[in-house]
Amino acid sequence: MTEDRAVNIDLKYIRSTEILPKTVSSEALLGQGKQIFITHDGQIYQLRITKLGKLILTK
Repeated sequence: MTEDRAVNIDLKYIRSTEILPKTVSSEALLGQGKQIFITHDGQIYQLRITKLGKLILTK
């Protein structure tokens, strides 16, 4: 995926127009796999791709 692609962001959903959220592709997170585990605040979460190609985050 190229870095020069424009991303359309509706700025009314962002608290500050000066600080935009980081955008990461699912391919960058998951690589060739279908799932990863993410730790947050001492908890473990699973991010996976479903058979239909959707992303699911579960605790």
